[in-house]
Amino acid sequence: MGSPEGGADTAEMRWFVPHLPRRSDAVAPWLAALTLTAAGVAAAVGYALTAPKHYRATAQLLVSPVGAGDPAYAGLDVLREAAGGRRTAAASVAALVASAQVANEVRAHLGLPRSRDSLLVDLDARVVGSSDVVAVTFEDLSPFGAARLANAFADALVRQRNTSFTSQLQATILRYEQLQKTPAGQPGGGAATLIQRRLAVLRGLEGRPDPTIRHAGVAAVPAAASWPKLPTLAAVGGGAGFAAGILVALLLSLGRGRRRGKHEPDDQGVPDGLVERLEQRLDERIAALEAERERLSVREAALAVREREISAKLTELREALESAAQLEVVAPAPPDPAAARAPEPEPAAAPPEALEPAGAWNLMVLERLVDDRGDEFPEKRAEWDSYLYSLREYAEPDGSVPASFDRLIQDAFAELLP
Repeated sequence: MGSPEGGADTAEMRWFVPHLPRRSDAVAPWLAALTLTAAGVAAAVGYALTAPKHYRATAQLLVSPVGAGDPAYAGLDVLREAAGGRRTAAASVAALVASAQVANEVRAHLGLPRSRDSLLVDLDARVVGSSDVVAVTFEDLSPFGAARLANAFADALVRQRNTSFTSQLQATILRYEQLQKTPAGQPGGGAATLIQRRLAVLRGLEGRPDPTIRHAGVAAVPAAASWPKLPTLAAVGGGAGFAAGILVALLLSLGRGRRRGKHEPDDQGVPDGLVERLEQRLDERIAALEAERERLSVREAALAVREREISAKLTELREALESAAQLEVVAPAPPDPAAARAPEPEPAAAPPEALEPAGAWNLMVLERLVDDRGDEFPEKRAEWDSYLYSLREYAEPDGSVPASFDRLIQDAFAELLP
């Protein structure tokens, strides 16, 4: 038989055991944290392996600004260093590369259907450290496309600068040649000597490109994608999963504390209904995301239908124009009595395109209207860009568009036209 002391010890142990935490209750929060961390890493790795790959290619421009007081380039728009020795020329080139004018020239030169703004979103132009080198980087889903567009932006800016330099140089030479014909520029005077010296310097620059900007490096086709990066995404996914696991572990601990609160006082003072409110907010967020996804799906379907309609209209117009041109070429001209009496040499036959009179609208004016006010109508911007791209095929060098397009332009660009 047991002693009284043994009975007392047994009773005390029976009172103490219910208040000890069970082993499974202590392990469950940490198990949830580890599970969610592993799930976050797995989700990030799965995304990295299936997500579209992005490639980045970089071309380089070398800026060689002239001195602020260099007389050889006086009156010419070349890159110069600011007063006080500040290095601003390279920063100016970086800003010019990312300008709307350069983006429009790249679109026209390569015949791209993409809008100007979408090109500029994927472009990054910045000065390399404190040097005079500007890195022109473009990101694309294709490695060849990234290298092609990076080089295209660098080439477009160099072409624009060279064209501007040549035009200003010719205008300046013409102005000094006219001054040379005035009485002040006749031989024997000091002004004539200065004019002759200036003309000699300017004529020495003829045929040369802009000396302040040139290519420093051609963008090569990247061998590997710049995004997604598996280690980075795995670390981010693991961190997010671990944070979610800690939150779940905390909630489980709080729930266990409330259950024990029937026998023990709750020292943590957790507000009632915390878990329910968090779950409600999570459900609301999931419902909002699902609604947004459905809205985007509907909008993408509508845009696809609209694009097909525009393509069909352009095809109909192109066929109508070709039919009209063939009729004008085949139809004989009515006899002219005056021509029978006094024959004159026949002018050279004009191409079929010249037979159609110019319309009321100009392509350059339409492009300017879209650039200036296109942001006011975001739902029409993609459609207008498609029209402008297709109209370039029929526009003259001065921007005039055949009269057969007047009705289409009046309907398509009604929001922008007066």
